[in-house]
Amino acid sequence: MAVVYRKQKIEGVTVPAIIHNSNYFLIQMGVYEDGTISCWDKCDLNDFISFLKRGRVVTSVPEGRELSVYGLGDYKVKSANWYYDTDSFDRHIKDVVRTINPEMANIYHTTQREREKWQKARVGFSPTAIPFKIKGQIGYNMIEGKSSYIFYRDEKGQLYITTLTVFSDKSVQLEITGDKEYSLEETEALIKSGTLTISPKGEEKVIIKDLGELVLSEDGYCCKPAEKIKEIRELALELAGEQDAIDRCRHAHYLYLCDPNDWTRENLRKAYEAVPEHQRMFLGDMDTRDADFIRILYRPEEKREV
Repeated sequence: MAVVYRKQKIEGVTVPAIIHNSNYFLIQMGVYEDGTISCWDKCDLNDFISFLKRGRVVTSVPEGRELSVYGLGDYKVKSANWYYDTDSFDRHIKDVVRTINPEMANIYHTTQREREKWQKARVGFSPTAIPFKIKGQIGYNMIEGKSSYIFYRDEKGQLYITTLTVFSDKSVQLEITGDKEYSLEETEALIKSGTLTISPKGEEKVIIKDLGELVLSEDGYCCKPAEKIKEIRELALELAGEQDAIDRCRHAHYLYLCDPNDWTRENLRKAYEAVPEHQRMFLGDMDTRDADFIRILYRPEEKREV
């Protein structure tokens, strides 16, 4: 018998949740119709309660601690009204699965054999939820996207944290406004007008739908509106299969290392500054981040350790 494998797309939805890993991180947790859950790990519906009980996934952030919101910044929780405790959040996730799979058919359960197989191979799964929309009226063709967080202020002035998804056809959707689509130019205009923003005004009530109502204040790092616009533009390029700012900067870094001179350094500087500030940490690996880029551009007298 030949050894083979197959791939399968499993649909689902995202649910706001909080990961506790030294700090507190707001995530869009993938919950799929087969009962699997993406919470910086992969687990099944029965195992999810263990992630809650050991504090990997939590239902609240203590007052005075920071909540880190990917693509935006770090915000101090001044006070909060959280909607769930451990048991009710577990029930909530089961209800979400039941909503997208009313028959609760083909629910996936991790076997002990699987656990032992992946432990032996030292393999860990960190599945990524891929946003999509259906293209056209005929067939089932998926247009994929990528999401980031942003604050949305409604007509009454109430502030929400929502996701902003850019698709490969360069359209944009906000989770809070449903299926309505925006162009890149319309999205930039919403940021410039303040409808979309990157932080609360002082200490302000913020709603995270299906999670809680928080009073947040800007406390640590927070990206700039202009940098958020750059991020959205670069996402559109990446999804369209074009070279984005991170790719261009890594290539400029390679050219400089091959031939360090004034021209290649200036070329690298332009490429580095084109990368959104809050994404420059991704230019290197988890340990070095953008340290070598900073050394070349701002401390050229320092020698690189090889």
